[in-house]
Amino acid sequence: MIILSYLIVVMSLAVPFLAAKVLGKDFFGQDSAIFIGLTLQTVLGTIISVYVHGYEHRKRTTILLGYAIFFLSTGLCYLVGKTLWLILFWELSTVSAFLLYQGGKWTPNSIKSFIALVVAGGVGAFCFTYWIYSPEGQFGNIFLVAGLLVKAAFFGFHFWLPEAHSGSPAHASAAYSGILVNLPLILFHQLVAPWLGDTVYIKILIPLAGFGVLWAGLSSLFSKDAKKAIAYSTVENMNFLFLCILLSALWKDSEVENLKVLSRSFSFLFILSLIHHSISKTFQFLSVGYLTKISGFSNVDQNTGVGRVSGLPSSLLSLGTISFLAIPGTTGFLSEATFVKLVAGVLEIPGQSAILVLPLLILVSSGLVLGAAGHLRISLGMVLSRPRTGWSENKPFRSVFYSIFLSGALILVVSFGISAYALYYSPTTEWLDEQWYRSLAIVNFVGLGMIVFVGIIGFRTKIAKRKLWDCGGNYGGADVAVPSDGISDPLFPSLGRYFTNEEGNSRLDEGILQGIIKFLNTFKTRVNEADEESISINLAFSSVTVVVLLFVIIGLKLTEGDLWKLFLNTLIR
Repeated sequence: MIILSYLIVVMSLAVPFLAAKVLGKDFFGQDSAIFIGLTLQTVLGTIISVYVHGYEHRKRTTILLGYAIFFLSTGLCYLVGKTLWLILFWELSTVSAFLLYQGGKWTPNSIKSFIALVVAGGVGAFCFTYWIYSPEGQFGNIFLVAGLLVKAAFFGFHFWLPEAHSGSPAHASAAYSGILVNLPLILFHQLVAPWLGDTVYIKILIPLAGFGVLWAGLSSLFSKDAKKAIAYSTVENMNFLFLCILLSALWKDSEVENLKVLSRSFSFLFILSLIHHSISKTFQFLSVGYLTKISGFSNVDQNTGVGRVSGLPSSLLSLGTISFLAIPGTTGFLSEATFVKLVAGVLEIPGQSAILVLPLLILVSSGLVLGAAGHLRISLGMVLSRPRTGWSENKPFRSVFYSIFLSGALILVVSFGISAYALYYSPTTEWLDEQWYRSLAIVNFVGLGMIVFVGIIGFRTKIAKRKLWDCGGNYGGADVAVPSDGISDPLFPSLGRYFTNEEGNSRLDEGILQGIIKFLNTFKTRVNEADEESISINLAFSSVTVVVLLFVIIGLKLTEGDLWKLFLNTLIR
């Protein structure tokens, strides 16, 4: 059965490509972003599926069936456009997540995780339903934008994503951040960006995206839950990717030629950063999720030193972190260096449009630095520090090791491929600065060579007796371990307390969630015996709710005029 399950997964990854060929998609033209999304899903989906075999010990067939539905429905969502099929496949990609949780027992965190995912998917499906049935026009497009912003965890709509990651299995978190969130981003790039630049909405979304990068970076740095910290890093990356799309759309039709070139450059940065985020974040969730499973805790400080007993090399476990630290040789270096280059390009362009965007880009740079510090904080405590707890040595399953190794190798191999691509096309492409990308490629190749050299030496070197620093007298107690809070706690009184509470939870997210709960509680009836009075009250409440929803739908249609015209035509007949 397990072999059959993997064959079904492979088929689910291949079917979207066949469907795209039948539908006539231009993968090397206007639909190149869709091709990249499907390719990332295929490569990372294969790695995640292999990881499941070693991570889960029960109901593997059920979980793999869930991934087959997840990959198939997510892939087809890229292709169906403005049809009812989008709602069907969108909901399937969400509901199929139920099968991904079958490997373990349902806990309060896993229940909240699944509910958060379903709620976000449901809101998106509602918005898409109205968009599909509405005529072409700005009002219907608002619902399209809203649905995509919710599913992509845009700032203000993001609060569901950390909850979705807090109780999900490691492989599911990798699928959410490495594959699922790519879908709304690419749909936004394909369906919204072409017309958004001429609207007032873009002037609202750009500042929100910039502030979202800064806020999410701070939340990642001060979060005490390891998976939530990486989830906030995902929110940071999502807002950064949205900012790239929005700036590209803003300057696409500019009269200033240099701004048009910047528009193309930011579009390229979006694709580059999307690849970096998908690969690096998949690696982070697979590796950190495996470490938290060994320890049994999700708190960062309770996992101090667990990487030392995981059976995985520290150099391998650090690959995701060095990518987000933008070390040469990784995809993160190419993404961050290109962003710095484009910020410098904005400085060189005279005009009000570029000047107004510049302060925002400074905030974004600060947010990216804080997010990188959040990853460094996790790595120093969990991977490089000595253990605080007397865990026994662990030997990972081969499938877990191979999955983490392959996802880490992708960070380096794809970095090499992108550098080669930029070198090849920069002489003939105006928006790729030939001299810059030649210098960038040289630095990247040198960094890649150093990483590979150090990695090979690390694998070949056998340490007979490991010497650790001590407080004197060769003291090696667990209390000399360096915890993760040693990085974030000194900044908490002056900076962190304004964004997170002492438990490490985001003040903004808790405020939003509490507000939603209070709003829903106003409609909650008192729990009592099922007498005739209570039944009638509940039925009345349900009826009123349905009537209110009907009036809302009718009111929305009346604002567009279609229903009103239909009503008048009926009277005339």
